[in-house]
Amino acid sequence: MLTPEQLQRGFVIGDRLVRPALNRIRGPEGEAHVEPKVMAVLVCLAGHAGEVVSRNTLYDAVWGKAVVSDQALTNCISELRHHLGDDRAEPRYIETVPKRGYRLVAPVRSAGAEEQQAARADRRLPLAALALLAIGALGLLGWWSLTGTARKGPVTIAVLPFDNADDDEHLNYLRLALPDEITTLLTASRDLVVRPFEHEAAGAPFEVGRARNAGHVITGHYYLEGSSHLTVAVEAQEVAGERVVWRARVTVAADDLLGLRQQISERVSRGLLPALGAAPPAVAPQPTSREAYDLYLKSLALPRQPASHALAVELLERAVALDPDFVPAWTALGRSSYDYGTFAEGGDAALERSLGAWRKALELDPDAISAAMGIVTLHTEAGDLGEAYALAHRLVERFETNAEAHLALAYVYKYGGMLEASQRHCEIALARDPHNPLLRSCAYSYLYAGKLDRVQVFLDADEGSYFSLWGTVLLNLRRADDGAALVAARQAPPDWHPRRFMEPCLEGRRGAELDAEAATFVAYWSRRRDPEFPYALAPMLEYCGRHAEALHFIELAIDRNFCAWPALDQDPVWAGLRENPDFRRLRDEAIACHRRFRAAVESTPAG
Repeated sequence: MLTPEQLQRGFVIGDRLVRPALNRIRGPEGEAHVEPKVMAVLVCLAGHAGEVVSRNTLYDAVWGKAVVSDQALTNCISELRHHLGDDRAEPRYIETVPKRGYRLVAPVRSAGAEEQQAARADRRLPLAALALLAIGALGLLGWWSLTGTARKGPVTIAVLPFDNADDDEHLNYLRLALPDEITTLLTASRDLVVRPFEHEAAGAPFEVGRARNAGHVITGHYYLEGSSHLTVAVEAQEVAGERVVWRARVTVAADDLLGLRQQISERVSRGLLPALGAAPPAVAPQPTSREAYDLYLKSLALPRQPASHALAVELLERAVALDPDFVPAWTALGRSSYDYGTFAEGGDAALERSLGAWRKALELDPDAISAAMGIVTLHTEAGDLGEAYALAHRLVERFETNAEAHLALAYVYKYGGMLEASQRHCEIALARDPHNPLLRSCAYSYLYAGKLDRVQVFLDADEGSYFSLWGTVLLNLRRADDGAALVAARQAPPDWHPRRFMEPCLEGRRGAELDAEAATFVAYWSRRRDPEFPYALAPMLEYCGRHAEALHFIELAIDRNFCAWPALDQDPVWAGLRENPDFRRLRDEAIACHRRFRAAVESTPAG
């Protein structure tokens, strides 16, 4: 058995070289840095190799007199198993002995020659890595490792939901709110392409990363230490090498979420971004009110479903009243107000509030691209296509590499009937950020043009949402596949208006049997401000034999400046109406709308 002094100089267990003084573990897949307390647990186990070490012994050796939760030790053991490549079910290194403690089952020997070889390898590290290590020696928390090879292409990152390690229901909202915050912090760097987090991400992190075409994944967990402190651990993992490239742990008072945000922001800016080869963004205004920040986080955790929009608006209204300079809260208020006005019962008042919130966000931070995109969306849907195009055009010029800028321009082109231009920018956005859920809008640029083979690619970016479900229904109507359309329709909530009309239609009901459902459907969607709604949903009426109502919806859309040409010529869903006199009149009006938009595009100054 090695002495404490020998252990501190370095030791080998299995195929792992452990260097406690540097908090490093090196194995076949590379080297990892571990937190001091994690290393202290391993050293204690190594000092009693082959023996069962009780939890109390580990607490005394690692934490001294400090009071910590059982979860703190459990997390250390979990991290050690990860770095050692161990399996709890079939342990090669650390065995759990129920009700007694832990045992290091692998033999321990002095590092000897391995330590000298590792030291020589360190001297061959590239200068950039040495510089980062020097910064780390000055006291930065978290760690990073660089390979010294040039980065090719954009750095892509998928942020996953965090794990509520204590299963404390009062902290469940942090599971989604914390990764949303990490996403916001990373998105501020123009060197990164960030895949927004999903509410549920099935599979191991590396599997999710590969499925989302991401080079890195961000994971995390959090737990209460006692009842007074909250600890959050975050790590970035490289998917190709299946290795951790950065880790940080933050502990704050349980009610100090504002302090938590500030510490995570610092570690992301000074640790994670350099590890990914990304430049830190300009410093944005930070939240100043604990209560406001807590309200903001709770709003982020709400699902983006019609039933939740009003509550999200309420929380965010209170947040910005308490902290009027916090940009993310204003951006979120714009988004939630838009959702409430567009997909729920908020109406024009909510949409006006949305515009005001997004303008405030841009006033505070001219680089708040999501707010700028939101303003483009509002102008587009209000029929002000010339102003929308000018804004979107400038957005692409300023943020050429950003997917959302191209999505904004694609959106305006779609409304103006320039479907090929819309598709071109959709493809650019898809290449930049293939899992951005806003890509769902691009599905319709192809749907209206009859290019059905590209539709599902864009719907899949927001798979499972009601936006995607109804796009799938509309796609299958054009394919005359009632069965597939019905399956998709039945996945929506039973009280959702399209389902209440389409389900009986797809089951075969027609004529008077559909009168009541059709009347409700037409009344509900006729009063929505966005003119794409009646145009997009008109095929449902046409497919179900409601020709007059379908023509009424097309007319509503064109009157509100949705330029439905050349879609009226290209979309196969209108084949049965093309000789109808009213349809031909509407086609002429759509052509006039399209020409007005083209004139606005051609008159917009370049640069």
